[in-house]
Amino acid sequence: MTEANDKKHAPLSRSTTIKQSATNLELLMSMGFPKHRVEKSLASTGNQGVQQASDWLLNHLEDATLDEQMPREFIMYACPVGPFAEELEAFWEQSLKEVGHNGAHGLLPHVTLCSFFSCDDSLVAEVTHAFQLAIDRWKNEAPDQIAVEYFAAANFIGLFIEEKNAEYMRRVAQDFSVEALNIAGIKLEPHKKQLHLTLAYQFHQSHLEKLEKLSKEINLNKSARWELRLYSRDVRAGKGDVYRVMYSRLAKTEDELEATNDDFIYREANDEVSTPDWIYGVSHKTGCAGKFPLDYLESCPESDVWTLHRAFPITKTTSELIPVPPIRKPAPAMGSDEMHSSKYKTSVGLLQGNPEYENITINVKKSTPRQLFVVRHAERVDISFGQQWIHLSFDENGKYLRKNINMPRKVPDRAGSPKSFINDSPITEMGLFQARMTGEAMRDAGIKISHVFSSPALRSVQTADAILKGLGTPASVMINVDITLFEWLAWCKGGLPNWMTLEELKAFGLNVDTTYKSFITAQQLNLQENCHSYFKRSELFMRHVLKHNKDGNNFLIVGHAGSLDGCTRLLQGLSPRPALEFTKIVQKVKSLFL
Repeated sequence: MTEANDKKHAPLSRSTTIKQSATNLELLMSMGFPKHRVEKSLASTGNQGVQQASDWLLNHLEDATLDEQMPREFIMYACPVGPFAEELEAFWEQSLKEVGHNGAHGLLPHVTLCSFFSCDDSLVAEVTHAFQLAIDRWKNEAPDQIAVEYFAAANFIGLFIEEKNAEYMRRVAQDFSVEALNIAGIKLEPHKKQLHLTLAYQFHQSHLEKLEKLSKEINLNKSARWELRLYSRDVRAGKGDVYRVMYSRLAKTEDELEATNDDFIYREANDEVSTPDWIYGVSHKTGCAGKFPLDYLESCPESDVWTLHRAFPITKTTSELIPVPPIRKPAPAMGSDEMHSSKYKTSVGLLQGNPEYENITINVKKSTPRQLFVVRHAERVDISFGQQWIHLSFDENGKYLRKNINMPRKVPDRAGSPKSFINDSPITEMGLFQARMTGEAMRDAGIKISHVFSSPALRSVQTADAILKGLGTPASVMINVDITLFEWLAWCKGGLPNWMTLEELKAFGLNVDTTYKSFITAQQLNLQENCHSYFKRSELFMRHVLKHNKDGNNFLIVGHAGSLDGCTRLLQGLSPRPALEFTKIVQKVKSLFL
């Protein structure tokens, strides 16, 4: 290796990856969680933050394997994103429909760059750091695009990566293996064979002709952006079939498994307990094992339950990133003549899965452009202190006793207190401070707000109120509490929370409009709501608020992590995200993200 190459390949400075992991670890341990459990939760959630890790821990309290040492399995992929990836997905969907399942349907579109390797939970931060080092070292030599070549044989159909591009991927994988060994002592085997993306394999010979015909219809010239990704999986997910829960179901006997429709079930390959109608499996969400009826499940790719730890673009071209085709004619930008001269028909019936029930017509008049600000609520008490904060902070008579300076100075009087706080937590003192400072920053930027809408969750209403105080908004601008803005109901366990009434919120000093009528009622919410329906519910509401149309009016929406995408994506003419992609995006949204 030359001196110039020595400099190019010199070790990079240590990033914040491990430091951030240590911070999250310490914070979760300060809540009382044991170290080994915290490490497992951070590894299982991709170290996306304290909230996701603490939610995982609370969901897994009954997991019999929670305290067992069970290393996760990691793998490195190159994956296409954009129109080309959609071509591949369309091919798989059509091939599944016409000739049935084959081995390629079990995973997302990918090029495998190394074999699976095991990693203890305590070393996950080091492995992700090693991955980032390898990426950073080679990112300046990334190709403009990745070329592929079609190939078909008797038992395999796929796309081979052009050798120059394949060599680049192999070099990154080789550097990753070196860094993983040096930093974490982890051995992994980078692939040295010809790299390829599999379209179909493990299929019956009688299906070859049909699969070839369908695969040759894939447009290989479609634009794409490629990413290098580091995934991990629970070892149980790789031992057999994986199913998606389509309908929530309560357990009726002790050996049955309770699950919700955002859960997955692992079924081991050597399962001898299952019957034609029932399977014995493990819940991805809770780690608990039991029986579950097959007619509540659907088979899904194993990769749907994988954890994405890092993803880096490796093609230099950025214009093709995420060009998702719209499900309708793209909506004009807010303030454009076309939008404000149009009549929009929307339907509460869509929320219940009935697209033919249209009962709301909104006429929007021409006006000047407006600004829309969508914010996630501030820091929650139950995330900062755990659910035990209620047991610590209320005496036997239900009187609130503040136990920490970051706990609220006071909490509202409400029906069912203190139990009603379990699923409807207030925000911390730090959350109030940050929300007020956010409002002050908006005021300093010259932003004025005329209309405010908030989720009925107490944490959202408090956040909206504090932002308005920081903005110095007149008291005449009140908060419109709207049930439509509540989070995706797949994350709502055991039914809807017992939200505070408008009168209770007002009595607590929050500037809510007690005369405002929510766009939909709690009874109209569908507890079996899928991800697509959540996006439709959010879009329906956003179209509705356009009727508040006066020149220069700006809107503030205060909701949840999913609100940032849910309230804006369909307005841009984009299609709803798949549930797995949406979940991963939501995990990255921090408190008070604007």
